[in-house]
Amino acid sequence: MHAQPATATGLARWRPIRPPRLEAIELQTEQARTLADFAGRPLLVNVWATWCGPCRIEMPSLNTLAQQLAPQGWQFVALNHGEMPERVRRFLAEVPIQGTVLLDRSQSVFKSWGGQALPATFVFDGAGRPLAWAEGERDWAAPAMAEALRQLIAERRS
Repeated sequence: MHAQPATATGLARWRPIRPPRLEAIELQTEQARTLADFAGRPLLVNVWATWCGPCRIEMPSLNTLAQQLAPQGWQFVALNHGEMPERVRRFLAEVPIQGTVLLDRSQSVFKSWGGQALPATFVFDGAGRPLAWAEGERDWAAPAMAEALRQLIAERRS
């Protein structure tokens, strides 16, 4: 499977998102967190797993995107789908992630949002309202991708 290009075709595959807002589902980390804790600034939530080849491949480009968008106040959450903490820690030692890593051990978030295949990335505005989501590997480092995400937020504000 190849990464979706940051072209009109690749961006056209973004879909409306199901959840009404960032949920208050408690997720495992070193301290209890919920996705609602991230309201206030635009947010990308990438759902992934260590066994997912496309997830592994796209993570460096997600890191690049997170670094590009951070100065504009964007946040990035890497939401692991159902794995044990030790497995995730070993993965992170090999493939660092720029952002907050949360564990959805119950696998409830991805299912409730309508996800069917990993990786999947969800976009929320600063008020925690869902904007769009995409399934499958993407080239997140492409300049057109960052611009498309900024535009999603700008359109919501207007």
